[in-house]
Amino acid sequence: MSKSDETQQLIANNNVLRKDLNPENAKYYDDLLVYVRTAGILYDDYEVESRLFEILQDILDAQKDGSTAKEYFGQHPNEVADQLISNFPKITPKKQLKFYGIIFGISAIWTLILQMNSQSRQLNLAPFLLNGIFLLFLIWGILWFIHQSVYPKLIQNKKLGLLSTWVVSIFSILIFTGIQFFKPKVLSLTLTDGLVVTINALVIVAAIITMFVIKKAWRPIVIACEPIIWVIALSNIFKLYAPTNMNKPILIWTAVLALISITWFFVWFWRDGHKESSEKATEKK
Repeated sequence: MSKSDETQQLIANNNVLRKDLNPENAKYYDDLLVYVRTAGILYDDYEVESRLFEILQDILDAQKDGSTAKEYFGQHPNEVADQLISNFPKITPKKQLKFYGIIFGISAIWTLILQMNSQSRQLNLAPFLLNGIFLLFLIWGILWFIHQSVYPKLIQNKKLGLLSTWVVSIFSILIFTGIQFFKPKVLSLTLTDGLVVTINALVIVAAIITMFVIKKAWRPIVIACEPIIWVIALSNIFKLYAPTNMNKPILIWTAVLALISITWFFVWFWRDGHKESSEKATEKK
Protein backbone atom coordinates (compact mmCIF):
# COMPACT_ATOMS: atom_id res chain seq x y z
CA MET A 1 0.00 0.00 0.00
CA SER A 2 1.40 3.37 -1.03
CA LYS A 3 1.66 6.33 1.31
CA SER A 4 -1.18 8.01 -0.57
CA ASP A 5 -3.39 4.95 -0.03
CA GLU A 6 -2.47 4.90 3.64
CA THR A 7 -3.45 8.57 3.89
CA GLN A 8 -6.84 7.85 2.32
CA GLN A 9 -7.30 4.93 4.70
CA LEU A 10 -6.58 7.21 7.67
CA ILE A 11 -9.19 9.69 6.43
CA ALA A 12 -11.73 6.87 6.00
CA ASN A 13 -11.03 5.53 9.50
CA ASN A 14 -11.26 9.06 10.86
CA ASN A 15 -14.70 9.52 9.31
CA VAL A 16 -15.91 6.27 10.88
CA LEU A 17 -14.58 6.95 14.39
CA ARG A 18 -15.87 10.54 14.47
CA LYS A 19 -19.41 9.16 14.60
CA ASP A 20 -18.68 7.89 18.13
CA LEU A 21 -18.05 11.40 19.48
CA ASN A 22 -20.72 13.06 21.55
CA PRO A 23 -22.04 16.42 20.21
CA GLU A 24 -19.75 18.59 22.37
CA ASN A 25 -16.61 16.65 21.53
CA ALA A 26 -17.63 16.39 17.87
CA LYS A 27 -17.85 20.19 17.62
CA TYR A 28 -14.47 20.59 19.33
CA TYR A 29 -12.78 18.05 17.06
CA ASP A 30 -14.45 19.19 13.83
CA ASP A 31 -13.20 22.74 14.37
CA LEU A 32 -9.73 21.42 15.14
CA LEU A 33 -9.77 19.21 12.06
CA VAL A 34 -10.79 22.06 9.72
CA TYR A 35 -8.24 24.41 11.29
CA VAL A 36 -5.40 21.92 10.84
CA ARG A 37 -6.32 20.71 7.35
CA THR A 38 -6.57 24.27 6.02
CA ALA A 39 -3.30 25.43 7.61
CA GLY A 40 -1.45 25.02 4.34
CA ILE A 41 -1.26 23.06 1.11
CA LEU A 42 2.38 22.00 1.28
CA TYR A 43 2.38 19.93 4.45
CA ASP A 44 2.80 16.15 4.31
CA ASP A 45 -0.77 14.79 4.13
CA TYR A 46 0.14 11.52 5.80
CA GLU A 47 1.67 13.26 8.82
CA VAL A 48 -1.33 15.62 9.09
CA GLU A 49 -3.88 12.81 8.98
CA SER A 50 -1.83 10.60 11.32
CA ARG A 51 -1.75 13.28 14.02
CA LEU A 52 -5.44 14.10 13.54
CA PHE A 53 -6.29 10.42 13.91
CA GLU A 54 -4.19 10.16 17.08
CA ILE A 55 -5.98 13.20 18.55
CA LEU A 56 -9.34 11.66 17.69
CA GLN A 57 -8.38 8.46 19.49
CA ASP A 58 -7.23 10.48 22.53
CA ILE A 59 -10.56 12.33 22.63
CA LEU A 60 -12.49 9.07 22.38
CA ASP A 61 -10.43 7.59 25.23
CA ALA A 62 -11.07 10.68 27.34
CA GLN A 63 -14.76 10.51 26.48
CA LYS A 64 -14.92 6.92 27.75
CA ASP A 65 -13.41 8.13 31.03
CA GLY A 66 -16.07 10.81 31.33
CA SER A 67 -13.88 13.76 30.28
CA THR A 68 -14.55 16.27 27.51
CA ALA A 69 -12.17 17.30 24.78
CA LYS A 70 -11.91 20.76 26.37
CA GLU A 71 -10.92 19.23 29.70
CA TYR A 72 -8.38 16.97 28.01
CA PHE A 73 -6.78 19.47 25.59
CA GLY A 74 -7.69 22.78 27.24
CA GLN A 75 -9.95 25.74 26.57
CA HIS A 76 -7.76 27.07 23.73
CA PRO A 77 -7.69 24.43 20.98
CA ASN A 78 -6.12 26.90 18.54
CA GLU A 79 -2.94 26.88 20.66
CA VAL A 80 -2.89 23.08 20.57
CA ALA A 81 -3.48 23.15 16.81
CA ASP A 82 -0.77 25.80 16.17
CA GLN A 83 1.75 23.73 18.12
CA LEU A 84 0.72 20.69 16.13
CA ILE A 85 1.01 22.50 12.81
CA SER A 86 4.46 23.89 13.65
CA ASN A 87 5.78 20.32 13.81
CA PHE A 88 4.40 19.17 10.48
CA PRO A 89 7.07 18.47 7.82
CA LYS A 90 6.68 20.08 4.42
CA ILE A 91 6.42 17.90 1.35
CA THR A 92 9.59 17.43 -0.69
CA PRO A 93 10.53 19.95 -3.41
CA LYS A 94 9.70 17.26 -6.00
CA LYS A 95 6.17 16.87 -4.62
CA GLN A 96 5.77 20.66 -4.41
CA LEU A 97 6.71 20.92 -8.07
CA LYS A 98 4.23 18.15 -8.89
CA PHE A 99 1.49 19.98 -6.97
CA TYR A 100 2.16 23.26 -8.80
CA GLY A 101 2.26 21.32 -12.06
CA ILE A 102 -1.20 19.86 -11.42
CA ILE A 103 -2.62 23.32 -10.64
CA PHE A 104 -1.13 24.85 -13.77
CA GLY A 105 -2.14 21.77 -15.77
CA ILE A 106 -5.80 22.12 -14.77
CA SER A 107 -5.65 25.83 -15.53
CA ALA A 108 -3.96 25.20 -18.88
CA ILE A 109 -6.69 22.80 -20.03
CA TRP A 110 -9.43 25.34 -19.36
CA THR A 111 -7.42 28.15 -20.95
CA LEU A 112 -6.73 26.02 -23.99
CA ILE A 113 -10.32 25.04 -24.73
CA LEU A 114 -11.51 28.61 -24.09
CA GLN A 115 -8.98 30.06 -26.54
CA MET A 116 -9.86 27.35 -29.06
CA ASN A 117 -13.45 28.61 -28.84
CA SER A 118 -12.38 31.98 -30.21
CA GLN A 119 -12.81 32.86 -33.88
CA SER A 120 -9.39 34.50 -34.03
CA ARG A 121 -7.39 31.27 -34.51
CA GLN A 122 -4.85 32.76 -32.10
CA LEU A 123 -3.29 30.98 -29.16
CA ASN A 124 -1.87 33.46 -26.64
CA LEU A 125 0.52 32.31 -23.94
CA ALA A 126 -0.17 35.11 -21.42
CA PRO A 127 -3.52 33.76 -20.10
CA PHE A 128 -1.94 30.33 -19.54
CA LEU A 129 0.54 31.81 -17.07
CA LEU A 130 -1.84 34.32 -15.48
CA ASN A 131 -4.68 31.81 -15.04
CA GLY A 132 -2.35 29.36 -13.31
CA ILE A 133 -1.03 32.01 -10.93
CA PHE A 134 -4.55 33.27 -10.21
CA LEU A 135 -5.88 29.75 -9.53
CA LEU A 136 -2.99 29.07 -7.16
CA PHE A 137 -3.59 32.29 -5.22
CA LEU A 138 -7.33 31.60 -5.20
CA ILE A 139 -6.79 28.18 -3.59
CA TRP A 140 -4.43 29.68 -1.03
CA GLY A 141 -6.90 32.48 -0.33
CA ILE A 142 -9.85 30.13 0.18
CA LEU A 143 -7.87 27.91 2.55
CA TRP A 144 -6.55 30.95 4.45
CA PHE A 145 -10.06 32.36 4.86
CA ILE A 146 -11.47 29.05 6.11
CA HIS A 147 -8.49 28.61 8.43
CA GLN A 148 -8.85 32.10 9.90
CA SER A 149 -12.61 31.66 10.30
CA VAL A 150 -12.38 28.82 12.82
CA TYR A 151 -10.74 30.42 15.91
CA PRO A 152 -12.45 32.86 16.27
CA LYS A 153 -14.92 33.10 13.42
CA LEU A 154 -14.18 36.14 11.26
CA ILE A 155 -17.80 36.43 10.22
CA GLN A 156 -20.33 35.46 12.89
CA ASN A 157 -23.46 36.34 10.88
CA LYS A 158 -24.46 33.54 8.50
CA LYS A 159 -26.11 35.88 5.96
CA LEU A 160 -23.04 38.11 5.96
CA GLY A 161 -20.89 35.04 5.40
CA LEU A 162 -22.98 33.99 2.39
CA LEU A 163 -22.84 37.54 1.02
CA SER A 164 -19.05 37.61 1.40
CA THR A 165 -18.79 34.26 -0.40
CA TRP A 166 -20.95 35.61 -3.24
CA VAL A 167 -18.87 38.79 -3.54
CA VAL A 168 -15.60 36.83 -3.62
CA SER A 169 -17.04 34.44 -6.24
CA ILE A 170 -18.15 37.30 -8.50
CA PHE A 171 -14.82 39.09 -8.03
CA SER A 172 -12.94 35.90 -8.92
CA ILE A 173 -15.04 35.39 -12.06
CA LEU A 174 -14.39 39.00 -13.12
CA ILE A 175 -10.63 38.57 -12.66
CA PHE A 176 -10.65 35.26 -14.55
CA THR A 177 -12.69 36.82 -17.36
CA GLY A 178 -10.44 39.88 -17.51
CA ILE A 179 -7.34 37.72 -17.83
CA GLN A 180 -8.73 36.18 -21.03
CA PHE A 181 -8.65 39.60 -22.72
CA PHE A 182 -5.01 40.25 -21.82
CA LYS A 183 -3.28 38.92 -24.91
CA PRO A 184 -0.05 40.68 -25.92
CA LYS A 185 0.50 40.17 -29.64
CA VAL A 186 4.12 39.22 -29.09
CA LEU A 187 2.93 36.09 -27.22
CA SER A 188 0.36 35.03 -29.84
CA LEU A 189 0.65 32.00 -32.08
CA THR A 190 -1.46 31.45 -35.20
CA LEU A 191 -3.19 28.08 -35.39
CA THR A 192 -4.13 26.11 -38.49
CA ASP A 193 -7.52 24.36 -38.75
CA GLY A 194 -5.83 20.98 -38.52
CA LEU A 195 -4.02 21.95 -35.33
CA VAL A 196 -7.25 23.25 -33.77
CA VAL A 197 -8.99 19.93 -34.51
CA THR A 198 -6.04 17.89 -33.23
CA ILE A 199 -5.75 19.83 -29.97
CA ASN A 200 -9.48 19.66 -29.22
CA ALA A 201 -9.64 15.96 -30.09
CA LEU A 202 -6.70 15.27 -27.77
CA VAL A 203 -8.42 17.24 -24.98
CA ILE A 204 -11.56 15.11 -25.34
CA VAL A 205 -9.60 11.84 -25.41
CA ALA A 206 -7.46 12.90 -22.44
CA ALA A 207 -10.58 13.88 -20.48
CA ILE A 208 -12.20 10.49 -21.12
CA ILE A 209 -9.05 8.55 -20.21
CA THR A 210 -8.60 10.62 -17.05
CA MET A 211 -12.10 9.65 -15.90
CA PHE A 212 -11.04 5.99 -15.77
CA VAL A 213 -7.46 6.21 -14.52
CA ILE A 214 -7.68 8.96 -11.89
CA LYS A 215 -7.78 8.05 -8.21
CA LYS A 216 -11.19 7.31 -6.76
CA ALA A 217 -11.05 10.31 -4.42
CA TRP A 218 -10.72 12.71 -7.38
CA ARG A 219 -13.15 10.93 -9.72
CA PRO A 220 -16.30 12.88 -8.70
CA ILE A 221 -14.58 16.17 -9.63
CA VAL A 222 -13.51 14.80 -13.01
CA ILE A 223 -16.98 13.40 -13.78
CA ALA A 224 -18.52 16.75 -12.83
CA CYS A 225 -16.19 18.64 -15.20
CA GLU A 226 -16.31 16.25 -18.17
CA PRO A 227 -19.47 17.54 -19.95
CA ILE A 228 -18.38 21.19 -20.10
CA ILE A 229 -15.02 20.10 -21.54
CA TRP A 230 -16.73 17.96 -24.21
CA VAL A 231 -19.20 20.71 -25.11
CA ILE A 232 -16.61 23.42 -25.65
CA ALA A 233 -14.08 21.16 -27.39
CA LEU A 234 -16.70 19.72 -29.79
CA SER A 235 -18.02 23.22 -30.45
CA ASN A 236 -14.51 24.33 -31.41
CA ILE A 237 -14.33 21.52 -33.99
CA PHE A 238 -17.84 21.95 -35.43
CA LYS A 239 -17.35 25.69 -35.98
CA LEU A 240 -14.43 25.02 -38.33
CA TYR A 241 -16.41 22.97 -40.84
CA ALA A 242 -19.95 24.26 -40.43
CA PRO A 243 -21.38 26.64 -43.07
CA THR A 244 -21.24 30.32 -42.21
CA ASN A 245 -24.99 30.47 -41.65
CA MET A 246 -24.62 27.80 -38.93
CA ASN A 247 -22.28 29.86 -36.74
CA LYS A 248 -25.12 31.45 -34.78
CA PRO A 249 -27.03 28.17 -34.15
CA ILE A 250 -23.79 26.52 -33.02
CA LEU A 251 -23.11 29.41 -30.67
CA ILE A 252 -26.63 29.15 -29.23
CA TRP A 253 -26.43 25.39 -28.80
CA THR A 254 -22.99 25.70 -27.22
CA ALA A 255 -24.37 28.21 -24.70
CA VAL A 256 -27.38 25.99 -23.93
CA LEU A 257 -25.30 22.84 -23.53
CA ALA A 258 -22.71 24.73 -21.47
CA LEU A 259 -25.49 25.87 -19.13
CA ILE A 260 -26.75 22.29 -18.85
CA SER A 261 -23.17 21.13 -18.17
CA ILE A 262 -22.74 23.70 -15.39
CA THR A 263 -26.04 22.52 -13.91
CA TRP A 264 -24.75 18.95 -14.14
CA PHE A 265 -21.60 20.04 -12.29
CA PHE A 266 -23.58 21.22 -9.26
CA VAL A 267 -26.17 18.40 -9.41
CA TRP A 268 -23.44 15.76 -9.53
CA PHE A 269 -21.66 17.26 -6.52
CA TRP A 270 -24.96 17.47 -4.63
CA ARG A 271 -25.77 13.87 -5.53
CA ASP A 272 -22.32 12.63 -4.58
CA GLY A 273 -22.41 14.49 -1.26
CA HIS A 274 -25.96 13.33 -0.54
CA LYS A 275 -25.01 9.73 -1.33
CA GLU A 276 -22.01 9.91 1.01
CA SER A 277 -24.16 11.38 3.80
CA SER A 278 -26.78 8.65 3.31
CA GLU A 279 -24.15 5.93 3.44
CA LYS A 280 -22.75 7.37 6.67
CA ALA A 281 -26.23 7.58 8.19
CA THR A 282 -26.88 3.94 7.21
CA GLU A 283 -23.56 2.86 8.75
CA LYS A 284 -24.42 4.73 11.94
CA LYS A 285 -27.72 2.82 12.27
